Amino acid sequence: MKKKIIGVILALFVLAAGFYTVNNTRLFKESPNVVIILTDDLDHALMPYMEKTNQLIGEQGATFTNFFVTTPACCPSRTSIIRGQYSHNTDILENAPGFPRFFKLKEEEEALPVWLNAAGYQTALFGKYMNNYPINAGMEYVPPGWTDWGAFVTTEVTINYYYNYTMNENGTLVEYGDTPEDYSTDVVRDKSLQFIDERAQDELPFFLFISVYAPHGPSTAAPRHQALFNDLKYPQSPSFREEDLSDKPELIRALTETGDDFDEGDANSLFQARARSSQAADELVEDVILALEKNGQLDNTYIIFTSDNGFHLGEHRIPSGKGTPYEEDIRVPFLIRGPGIQPGTTVSQISANIDIAPTIADIVSVSPPDFVDGRSFLPFLLGKDAPWRQALLIEFGQIWEYTATDIQNISYNNNPELVDPETDNLLSGIGGGSFRGIRTETFVFVKYENGELEYYDLVIDPYQLVNTANLLEPNMLNNLQQWLDQLKRCSGQDCRKVEQSPPKGIIE
Repeated sequence: MKKKIIGVILALFVLAAGFYTVNNTRLFKESPNVVIILTDDLDHALMPYMEKTNQLIGEQGATFTNFFVTTPACCPSRTSIIRGQYSHNTDILENAPGFPRFFKLKEEEEALPVWLNAAGYQTALFGKYMNNYPINAGMEYVPPGWTDWGAFVTTEVTINYYYNYTMNENGTLVEYGDTPEDYSTDVVRDKSLQFIDERAQDELPFFLFISVYAPHGPSTAAPRHQALFNDLKYPQSPSFREEDLSDKPELIRALTETGDDFDEGDANSLFQARARSSQAADELVEDVILALEKNGQLDNTYIIFTSDNGFHLGEHRIPSGKGTPYEEDIRVPFLIRGPGIQPGTTVSQISANIDIAPTIADIVSVSPPDFVDGRSFLPFLLGKDAPWRQALLIEFGQIWEYTATDIQNISYNNNPELVDPETDNLLSGIGGGSFRGIRTETFVFVKYENGELEYYDLVIDPYQLVNTANLLEPNMLNNLQQWLDQLKRCSGQDCRKVEQSPPKGIIE
């Protein structure tokens, strides 16, 4: 009897501390809801202008200071978010073909919404799903696992998804025009608020994936925000318009030789537009939190805010875009609030988009499949410790010698205009531009398909100005390449083991 009483007290103590699972047994009597708010191409430089988001999520929960996307491009990142896998395991390493490849490999059939729906969750996605959705699947196609669906579709006339777009709404195609009411971030907001209201009435736990297009180019602002930030200046780091590129790989130098000089004025103008277009997303965050509070769901809901990749604006003299292994592209904002997370929490461990799915699975007491490469960071949210990685793989583009699955041409219905229009993934258009790399707390090491190398000591060179790859001792270089070879081929539990097992002498 005494042991039983002690056990009950211990369980109550753990519950009060914020844990929801012990040995995959849910302790919290109500299944927590989960909301992801995913922006498109939003970088750290824009976060000071997301005031509501910072106040309502960051200050009320946890802010991650070392959160990365393992592949800095839209579609690969999105597949990693819902599968919990590195891109070499999803085989989605660029934006094109994107969704058609994901669909062909049937990877949607075993992804986060399917796991949650099987556990009794109502699931919804509103906004952008994946690049080139729903090519080859049929225009009315709704992926498995989603109980509510409202996703932008690619059509022959699609230019962007701010105005004049089409959405697949639970299998019905709905066209939107160019009136203020059609502004896509607001449309996505309204659908999300309706979903929250409906789920509160039926008292079912829910997973809501809100995926806005902002601030992706052309970074169109809502009419109410078009007069904002006219004097805003892009916060230039020491790498902005870096003068001496002689140490950079030829591949990187080629990106700067576009014939157009991307200068301070260009950076300021684009940064202003990106800040304007982000304001509706910032308001969306507030509206979602107010709706959760109104419906009595806020205290039982985890809310995540992040981006599918970062963005550069003239760093290393590279014109605007993404898809490079530099910090501006791979490091993204990540904020989360929810039960058990103390306001003002900071998480500094190296975390990534591949960790989102297993963390959510941990929160709702679902065991993720063995193929998942990422790991749950829930302990850090609750003030606890856990074994953790010492490195993260970063990767981009197909490298034929070790692509795990066969690569086949995807049919675009003989319409070349349907090849992905997002052309700012610049390295994908340069021969040999695919790369694999290692990001640790203190350095980044990158190897390009053409054999060129980069190494930056981030302790003394955080802006990646001096590439010292040619100064590495032979033994150090050999060990780095050995570790990279293991990471770029790993899968599942093996990834977690390799991330924590650097060769001797690499990390002190």
